[in-house]
Amino acid sequence: MMADDLAEGLTLEELEVAIASLRNSLESMSRDDADFYSTTTLLAHALRKLYLLSRPHEGLSALEESITILQQAIDSSSVGDGRRAEWLISLALGLSLRCDATESESDAIEASRVAYGAVDAVEKDDPSYATILQSACHFIGKKAIRLHDEDDLDKMFEMHKSILAVTPVDHPKLKSRLQSYDDTMFKLYLSFGQKDALEEAIRASEYIINIPDQSSEEHARNVWILAQRLVQRYLRTGTSADLDDSIRACQQAVDDTPISSKNRQRRLQSLCDRLGEKYSQTLEEADFQAAKVVVDQILNHLPMKPRSRARSLGNIGIILSLRYRQTGHDDHFQQAIRVASEAVDLTADGEIGRAVRLNNLGGVYAEAYHKTGNKERLEEAIRIGRDALTALHDGHPDKALRHFNLADRLQLRYLESELTDDLEEAISLYRLVLNQFSAPMFLRVQAGYSMMQSCVWNRDWNEAYKAGSQTIDHLSLFRPLSLQNTDMQREVSKLLGLGTETASLALEVGKSAATALEFLEMARGVMASSINVLRADIKDLERDFPELAGRYKHLRDQLDTGSVPKSDFALGDEVWENEMSQRYDTGEQISALLEEIRSKPGFENFSRPEDEERMRSAAALGPVIVVNVGPLACDAIIIQQDGFSAIPLPRLDKNDIDSKYQSLGRGSLKVLEWLWDVVAEPILTALGFTEPPHSGEMKRVWWVLTGSLSTFPIHAAGRYSQRNGEASKDGACFPQRGAIGVCW
Repeated sequence: MMADDLAEGLTLEELEVAIASLRNSLESMSRDDADFYSTTTLLAHALRKLYLLSRPHEGLSALEESITILQQAIDSSSVGDGRRAEWLISLALGLSLRCDATESESDAIEASRVAYGAVDAVEKDDPSYATILQSACHFIGKKAIRLHDEDDLDKMFEMHKSILAVTPVDHPKLKSRLQSYDDTMFKLYLSFGQKDALEEAIRASEYIINIPDQSSEEHARNVWILAQRLVQRYLRTGTSADLDDSIRACQQAVDDTPISSKNRQRRLQSLCDRLGEKYSQTLEEADFQAAKVVVDQILNHLPMKPRSRARSLGNIGIILSLRYRQTGHDDHFQQAIRVASEAVDLTADGEIGRAVRLNNLGGVYAEAYHKTGNKERLEEAIRIGRDALTALHDGHPDKALRHFNLADRLQLRYLESELTDDLEEAISLYRLVLNQFSAPMFLRVQAGYSMMQSCVWNRDWNEAYKAGSQTIDHLSLFRPLSLQNTDMQREVSKLLGLGTETASLALEVGKSAATALEFLEMARGVMASSINVLRADIKDLERDFPELAGRYKHLRDQLDTGSVPKSDFALGDEVWENEMSQRYDTGEQISALLEEIRSKPGFENFSRPEDEERMRSAAALGPVIVVNVGPLACDAIIIQQDGFSAIPLPRLDKNDIDSKYQSLGRGSLKVLEWLWDVVAEPILTALGFTEPPHSGEMKRVWWVLTGSLSTFPIHAAGRYSQRNGEASKDGACFPQRGAIGVCW
């Protein structure tokens, strides 16, 4: 505002003289004086400036007086006073500053309320209209983020649209207003996970970089900002194209930044981080060489200041440890340790980056254990992992990943030492991640799967079953359509066996065959993104209950934030770090909403696989036999028109399946006879198919094999005899199906 501009160029001493002069002037004025309120507000602005120049050494007295003066001016003004909007937005600024100093929620709420008042008071033709709305969005957004209140988001969208609507393409402030919009949307995305906010930030950033007449440095900065937005979308969706686009944007920003610029090192670091993430995904030599070029540039021009040097070293240790994973060369390990250790040593306790750098150092030691089996390196990885957790405040978005990393290392130590304390702590940490709904979806389901396996080792079948069933429930809420096929395959490859193992556990703890089959079908439906069974009824819900559909999609989008596990690389961690806050416990909300949806007629099985009646109909032409290969036992789940049943297969073992395949091949006569003895014959006997069929009365069954058994030709199983040097088979052939779904 104009009054702020008058105080802006004054030194502290000049400001104190000006304040004394303004006080003297006011003493000789009455409230009816024409200059009274302009002098009053000028004093309020000068006092606020005095507070800003003297903090943190002085108290809040100057700011408190500024707030009081503005409040009195507003209280004395009429609703139609043309100066009212400017006074209100100035008061909102004072309240916001006091909130920053005292952490007062009431000041945040009041600043937001007053800002709304300023928006209501300003006329659209007022020259300050856009400036007041822009400032109001800032204060309202700060309150929304601090209190995690989503109610204001739509209004902020509309206010920014109003600002841009009165800003023609040739307006001198178009770029700054778009930057404000971009900034606000990105902060809201980081706080609330709203994908629309991120998309708007990306759209604004893309527009900004195409505005003509930018200096080379300005354009480089704007391209670099776009790269930060794109990598966040990659972290959300796992789409490699966004990572590639972010790499290209970072490269352009570096190329456009002079070597002498103080900003070059930071942009090089961003490029290094993106290339390191790319290399961690592919482990391709070309990707390492691309990262190494940038690593060498950073190492050759390290700044001397400790904080800047630590930031520059950043994630280089992780890149070097990945190289060590590939080569096994000890010099690569030693270099990774030197770089990661120096980054930690240069970062003081309490600094934002310390937790990230500790995590990177722990990751190097963990990588070394995987490569060498050296227990001392595993111990060091565990110790540093605990330090990395301690360095993070409660609610930090990276906490889930740190819990997961520590749990993995404790699980490894259990496998070495068989200490149950390690296994139980790992289970506890995996459970924390599984139940942290603000964590990336695939990180949570990986934690759930690891927890299930740990509980199996602990011989706690009930807890293992709970972990598996909860993990599949989480997966059923995941929408894989945003992922490319290669990205999806990369993530689900880490979950192979989830459905079969959960089904096996369900039978072990006494659940019905139908329940076990449901888990198999849920896991298959989520992972087979082309089938997408679990999404089939959303259009019907939108047609019949649009309000419920809207709520469901909104909550699901929040759960979908960060669908892949957050990278070990600190991709943009420093951006708005202090603005980030915990997301809502969306999981509880969506669970309640699912119950509400399933209470509606026709939606009893919403977001579930097909109901039992539909599955029984698949057996119209004969029983469907699902052979489930689990970690504890193998069973056949039988689907018939009159119900479901399970047949134990005690002679079938996963290890036998693997050894038969490796030693004999899946089509040898010995394997076919083994299949008959341990799988086909026990099942057919239980079904009563013991006698040769009469002419024209051939029995028919449908086979569905799971896990490592799925490639074996069960339809050819039988006892073979040699006749005239040729093999012949006693018995009948039975069709084989890849999934029950093809019968529906």
